[in-house]
Amino acid sequence: MKKILMELKKRLYLYVFFDFIFALAAGYFIDFRHLNIKPFGVAAVFIMLYPMLTGMVIEKVKKASRNFKLIITTLTFAYIIASITAFFVSRTILKGFPEIAFAMVMVGAIPCSNMLIGWSGIADASVEDALVIAVVGLLLIPILSPIILKISGGIFVSFKIKTLFIILLSYIIVPLILGLLTRHMIIKKKGMDYFLNIKKIFPGISATGILLIVFFSVAKVSRIVISKPIVFVMIFVGLIVYYAIQTILSIIASKILKLNYEQGMILILGATASSQAISLSVAATMFGAMTVFALSFKPILQVFYIMFLIYTVGPKIRKILDN
Repeated sequence: MKKILMELKKRLYLYVFFDFIFALAAGYFIDFRHLNIKPFGVAAVFIMLYPMLTGMVIEKVKKASRNFKLIITTLTFAYIIASITAFFVSRTILKGFPEIAFAMVMVGAIPCSNMLIGWSGIADASVEDALVIAVVGLLLIPILSPIILKISGGIFVSFKIKTLFIILLSYIIVPLILGLLTRHMIIKKKGMDYFLNIKKIFPGISATGILLIVFFSVAKVSRIVISKPIVFVMIFVGLIVYYAIQTILSIIASKILKLNYEQGMILILGATASSQAISLSVAATMFGAMTVFALSFKPILQVFYIMFLIYTVGPKIRKILDN
């Protein structure tokens, strides 16, 4: 089982892709249109976020870097600039596709959290700064995201901001508290070495939740999207434009602020990547099936884009920022 979970963590983007294709096929041959995916969304929330937050050692924030300029700038990009970019894309490229446009608004309103730490390690960026930004950004989601979604996406989908606030708060705070308690109990009974050893499988457990929600959300709208391939094109184009704008703006900001590569890459990743688990969970339990479908497509594209950003564009970014 441990090998399977480690494999899920290592090649999640491939398994999400195959899960996506399988769900399209299953939904085409079997009618999932009347399936209520909300119970699956609630279950997926716990499966995704509980292990993730158990492994996130937020106590280290106090010992982490105190680079306030980088932290504030990254959070500004992750929430404010990203929301403005998403607003622009939703009102232009995705005009006429309200549920997909709202998915784009969600991409800008719910930023990257724990994944920022992982991407930072791969990109040889400042993991200490990433930890601070990830934790603070996560705690800000229940406060800022409902307001941003209402302002930017209220025209596409009708919802109560209080309800969304409660859902986001419960999705983050409850697993966070349970994660803190679980981590404390494991370390107390088994020791730190044991905890660090089993911590390696937590991302794999979270990945099963992502695969679960992707399957049911994609299968539910499979017949609709297969009959209208333009949907794929609009989601792809919208996301690529969003990523490109965020990347360019964050590189410019990093240069203006005189951030070195290690710090600048944190800003770029924080401005570009967005949460998979939280946005999918909220969409599946509160919003339309097509919105969930668009967000299910995003993890596949986002992983490939971030890998392209790190390995292909990364060396050029290093030259720009370190010279």
